[in-house]
Amino acid sequence: MGTGNRGQVLLIFVAALLALLGVAALGIDVGYMYTVRHELQRCTDAGALAGASAFFDGSWSDSAIRALADVRARAYASRDRVATTTLGDSGQVTVGFPAVERVRVDASRNVPLFFSRIFLGPTRTITAYSVAEASVVDTNVKGLKPWGIPYPWEDTNGNDLFDPGETVHRDCPEGVPDPSRHFCPGTRVILKIGTPQNSSRNTSTLPSLQQEPGHFFALDFDGSGASGYRQAIEGESAFPVSLGDSIALEPGNMVGPTVHGAGTLLDADPTSQWNAAAALPEGDLFHAGDGSWMNSPRVIRIPIYDPEVALSNGKTSMVVAGFAGFWIESIEHHQGTVIGRYIPMRAFGQAGPAPGPAAGPVLKTLRLVE
Repeated sequence: MGTGNRGQVLLIFVAALLALLGVAALGIDVGYMYTVRHELQRCTDAGALAGASAFFDGSWSDSAIRALADVRARAYASRDRVATTTLGDSGQVTVGFPAVERVRVDASRNVPLFFSRIFLGPTRTITAYSVAEASVVDTNVKGLKPWGIPYPWEDTNGNDLFDPGETVHRDCPEGVPDPSRHFCPGTRVILKIGTPQNSSRNTSTLPSLQQEPGHFFALDFDGSGASGYRQAIEGESAFPVSLGDSIALEPGNMVGPTVHGAGTLLDADPTSQWNAAAALPEGDLFHAGDGSWMNSPRVIRIPIYDPEVALSNGKTSMVVAGFAGFWIESIEHHQGTVIGRYIPMRAFGQAGPAPGPAAGPVLKTLRLVE
């Protein structure tokens, strides 16, 4: 009786030991699979965000832009190691476009198992996916400079002022015959005018884009007057601006604060020049080739208003219709007129391996949605 009991205990002990070893083996391999999936997820996140950055350069509906997004997504998804090696482009990374402004990246890796082959087989295929979106930013935008200009328009009657019925240009159509009247890459515009268009001191040959003689494009973000206006030019304003907001205009032409504030930005990147071939600024400190030009203090963004929407409250405020990026080219010190060149929205995205066509003046940001 005692001998038989000892045999049963031994069988139970062996069975329990095998079960424990099986659970331990399964735990090790399951943990390994979770690690691989985490690495895959990191790759798909990076790939999706990089792919969506192409939509800073142009329209989602443009096949060339989607091709650029595909290239970027695959390149970034294949940079990090998954289970000791990087993902191969063939079969392991796929890119799709499930919705407007979105990129989906799927990745898979077939991994060998160590201890649980008897339960799960010799290998398992691990998968992950991410969806990223180039979202339009239209709420609580910060870091804007305190200048607000209208969309360009066709000055049909030649009076240098906007008149009802004149055509407003809100983008840069392909093959536009006169890009100086559109927000096309490199278009020179007045960001802050110092004197009325009809003043004898106004020697600029550029279209003034001035809707009313007494409106000088200076904005009063927080009611702090000339000092706050100058600080908003020199630094990163924390004043939140959303589409549809009514922003107060600064009274007067604000020549002194404009000259000092804009001069500070120019002095911070004194060698910056416009590279016409790249349609980007570059200099000794910030370069067009490596994307560092985005960090130049002379690269700014400002709110835009629609000239068809009249300035409200007796010309004391403007309604925000969009946002646009510019490089400050120069300032005319005797009158405080600031000249800039339009930069498409890749100015505010991340640099990719190749440039794409220009987009309209819409501010976007990247985010993961799945």
